Amino acid sequence: MNQLYKGIERINSINWGTSGRTDEPSNMALLQEYIRRAAILTTTYSLKTSYPFFNASRAFGYDVDLDITEKCPQLKELKNSFLKGTCEAYLEWLLLFDSGNEIASEFHDLYEPLILLIERGGRIRRKHGEIITGGYVFPLAHAEYMSKQAPIDISDEGLEAWTHQ
Repeated sequence: MNQLYKGIERINSINWGTSGRTDEPSNMALLQEYIRRAAILTTTYSLKTSYPFFNASRAFGYDVDLDITEKCPQLKELKNSFLKGTCEAYLEWLLLFDSGNEIASEFHDLYEPLILLIERGGRIRRKHGEIITGGYVFPLAHAEYMSKQAPIDISDEGLEAWTHQ
């Protein structure tokens, strides 16, 4: 089974009725890990994009022809542009991965932390250059700094430990 198909199944399995209603401390771990991965990608390839939240396929100039709302009809109804845009970027990245693109293969799990956060009902807010989630405020650091941070364990055990620290 290709990764795009698995990603479509994942998105279609999300309970959108509860999405954005959970503010667990582990959401910050997921957010920081995504930002770290995005920072490595943007600094490695000197991307000019709206870091940290961006569509990686489009940042590399790929215009993916994928009717996402046909494959994931619930996305059409979403009012939250962040959630919708993240899911679209994730699926387009998986399509690029399935095509054998080397960069997408190297960074295949770029969006995994954000998709986990969405699946868990997490929410993210931006205010005055800071990102708020899980009861924490995260000042948006430069990509160069974030690209040098240690990876965060986003396994179930790692997120559980984050919650209890």
